[in-house]
Amino acid sequence: MNNNLGLEIKHNFLKQILFRLDYEGILEADIENCILKLRQFLYEAGFVNLENRVENQADFQVKIELNLPIENPFSINSVSRSPVYRFLSADNKSLEIGKSFFTFTIDIDKRHENFDRYITLLTEVIDTIKNVSSYFRALRIGLRKINICFLDSLSSLPLYFTHAAFNMDDLIKQFPDYGCTASNMVTILTTNGYQTNYTRNIQEGVMQQEDGSQKTAYQVVLDVDVYKENGKELSILLSSKDQIENTLRQQNTIESEIFIRSLRDQFVELLKKETFANNEIRGVI
Repeated sequence: MNNNLGLEIKHNFLKQILFRLDYEGILEADIENCILKLRQFLYEAGFVNLENRVENQADFQVKIELNLPIENPFSINSVSRSPVYRFLSADNKSLEIGKSFFTFTIDIDKRHENFDRYITLLTEVIDTIKNVSSYFRALRIGLRKINICFLDSLSSLPLYFTHAAFNMDDLIKQFPDYGCTASNMVTILTTNGYQTNYTRNIQEGVMQQEDGSQKTAYQVVLDVDVYKENGKELSILLSSKDQIENTLRQQNTIESEIFIRSLRDQFVELLKKETFANNEIRGVI
């Protein structure tokens, strides 16, 4: 894949970006110290609102005494409450930091977004969290992008998506006397030590027209989640700022490659133009 192809894309149908890092070995006092270090940096980066909430974590025990009648097979040993700090921007970006996870979310409405522009910001935050305690241990790092568009007819699906991504034309030919209202396809891919949950969904629904009328349409979802769970590997990948940045870029490259390989070449060319002009597919921004 051309590494610059993602930067050449000027339009997409990306609706949400979700980044999450799970870890252990952090205390509440460590997180408070972390927030003190980061809050001015995040304020200057546009996260001008700060909220906090309490997350409840329950420790469950399964009852396995099979000779006893059990109304509820689960019991709660203990419940812990830990603070989570949420930084918000004015343009639908949010960042949450707790003692067991860090998340970064972008909800996209009417603007094109590129994950690359946030890598430096995320690198700084991750490096600060990692260094707040010598007991820090990463458990999972994941980057997920949810792409959603709408088609008036399933017959136009092959014009925009590859056969490998959506083989609906085969299905329709196999069952010509049946209608198709939904389809769910999940594939797990691996490369360079990363796993990817490659999910493709199609759902029939009703879309509101500008004149107030309703029309049947098909929601097409391309959901790509790239992650790594090996703690030993993660300790190396997050060992320095350079390593963290390289890790984020690699995840983004894998995600972008899978996304591009899901699209027809002619669709990619349309997305690279300054103005996207096509009335058959909706939701492209």
